[in-house]
Order: sequence, then structure tokens, then C-alpha cells
Amino acid sequence: MRHVSLNLTLAIGLILQSVGGSLAASAPALNEYELKAAFLYNFVKFTEWPAEESGKSDAPFIIGVLGKDPFGPALDKLIEGETIHDKKIVTRRFPRMDAAAANSHVLFISASEEQNLTAILKLLDGQAVLTVSEIANFAQRGGIIDLKKENNRIVFEINLLTARRAGLAMNAQLLKLAKAVRDRS
Repeated sequence: MRHVSLNLTLAIGLILQSVGGSLAASAPALNEYELKAAFLYNFVKFTEWPAEESGKSDAPFIIGVLGKDPFGPALDKLIEGETIHDKKIVTRRFPRMDAAAANSHVLFISASEEQNLTAILKLLDGQAVLTVSEIANFAQRGGIIDLKKENNRIVFEINLLTARRAGLAMNAQLLKLAKAVRDRS
């Protein structure tokens, strides 16, 4: 039941903030990383992966966290029991970039990996992995979704060119909510 009310709260918040392009971090029950975990989950719902990725029905849908995990148990609690396209959503943590991390559907790249960012993005280039990070200028540097905290609000930018190269389709509603959409190099 908690998942339903959280999703409803987020949906209402996303609708109310569509003009401003962000979700206000005003929900008193949520801390910054609980809210960012909710953003990750909602990015999943508003992104379409290539058919061959969706077709592997026996494999789980993986939200990976690369490097130092800022979410703690918040992400696990949020996705507990959730599915997408009949796949169970699971969280995996990766201390370093390897083949297992590259098999994630969503990969949150922690700030602890900033020094390795160029190599990580090069390895993932063209793969159907939704990359998300709060590393400064992440979308400008070739990542897909850059999460930021501005004026006590969580906002995000999308690099649509990189998303297309990865074979990912971003829902129009998600693009409207983004603070900025980069669609050219």
C-alpha cells in the first residue's frame, strides 16, 4: 500500500510541477535520496527499451548503482515487489564498472565514479542502458539523465541524443518535465 501512495504522490507532484520542470522536494516524509530513488523508479516507467531488451522475460529488470551507494535501503524499499513489462525489478550494487554493471537496464553512476566517468560512458556508448547521475554536467558529458538539486528542488536534464544512440525512447511527458533537453551535439 505504501508503494501505491508514494507513486500517487509522485504522479500528482509530476503533474503539478510540469510547468516548472521539476518535482519540488517539499514532501516532508522524503529525504533527498528517497526522492531521487523515486525519480529513478519513475524514469523506468517513462522510458521504453528496445524490443530485444524487453523480450528477455526470465531475466529481472536491473537498476544498478555503480560506486558508493547514496540511496541506502531507500531504493530497495521503493522497488520491492514492483515489476515492469512482467519483469521483477531488482537493485544491484557494483563497486566498479564491469560486464555485470553494463547489463543493467538503468545504471546510477555515483559521484564517487567521477574520475572514471569518461571510461564508463565510453563502455556503455550505444548500449540500451539508461545512465543517471548527479555528477556535475553529466548530460553534457554524455550521460542520459543528470539529476540535480537546485533551490531545494530536484530537477533533471536529459541528453536525448545519447538516449537515442542507446536505443531508448523517452516519453514526451518526461521530456516536458525536464529542466533541459539536449538533442544536439
